[in-house]
Amino acid sequence: MDYHEYELEDFLADPEFRNWVLKPNPASHFFWKKWLAANPSKKTTVLAAKEIVLSLKFHSGDEVDQKEQGEILKSILGKRKMTSKVKKINLNTIAFQVAACGLLMVAMAFGHSTLTSTEIQPSAIPIKYVVKENHKGQKSRITLPDGSTIFLNNNSKVMYASKFVGKREIFLEGEAFFQVKKDSTKPFMVNSNGLLTQALGTSFNIKANKGKKVEVGLVTGKISVSTATLDDNIEIIDSSGGKATYDTMEGKLDISSYGDMDFYKWTKRILVFKAADFDEIEESLENWYDVDITVRNLNRRINYTGEFPSESLENVLERIAFVEKFSFRIDEENERKVTIFFN
Repeated sequence: MDYHEYELEDFLADPEFRNWVLKPNPASHFFWKKWLAANPSKKTTVLAAKEIVLSLKFHSGDEVDQKEQGEILKSILGKRKMTSKVKKINLNTIAFQVAACGLLMVAMAFGHSTLTSTEIQPSAIPIKYVVKENHKGQKSRITLPDGSTIFLNNNSKVMYASKFVGKREIFLEGEAFFQVKKDSTKPFMVNSNGLLTQALGTSFNIKANKGKKVEVGLVTGKISVSTATLDDNIEIIDSSGGKATYDTMEGKLDISSYGDMDFYKWTKRILVFKAADFDEIEESLENWYDVDITVRNLNRRINYTGEFPSESLENVLERIAFVEKFSFRIDEENERKVTIFFN
């Protein structure tokens, strides 16, 4: 199989790729780990395809065979008519759009089953999905249909049904803090880069940035975390500060704890760095303040810890610069352009 020429829709339509995502084994994990190491340019595409397959989860797998699954995904992405356009679409956007098509998969499977049955089935009422997105520099508070609350961080996105039926399912991309209303009849579940977090009545933080490990931190109550690929890999967290870390590429789930409760201070508009390297500092500042940062002459490792409650970008940079010995310039004509010069 020549995966070097594959684009997003090709991975989605490939049965062997879907089997690796949905039914992994040591051999397949070893193959894809080595293949991605040898083909780093394909990593973003593979991760996007993997998340799409996991978000759909092929609930219709018992009804629709492998070939039909591939054809449905091709139809969703419009491969035959829009191949050139697909390559230009942002992969994050595609993942959310295709996740919303999960009901289409179920509907098609339902239609397939009714073709072989003489029983008359009731018509399914389509469920509308709501997508909320924050760009850089934005934070928001969202009230869900059941009264639960989501604090959505900058550069993050959530998707959920406009009305919860049977279960309360959220799709997260980025970082969010959840305050969940108790309802034992409707489990509350968050899908984030292949990790499923479930709670009945509790509060917790999830950080699930693209291409990075997923981190879940418990604040109050009790949650369970499980990988979307291994049904028996379920862990319970019932202590404040309990932490789950999921490696999306390795498929490994680790349980530990945070050293303190700073991991959700962003909800109180407090920017926190803990032994952060400069890549993390740069990314956080760009997202927090909606700026573009250019770094000059960085030739050493940065390991910075600091806390900034509702401070301006200039004040934050001045404090970090004092410790890490750099200067900076904010463009007078365009305040979104920042240049940092290391000595």
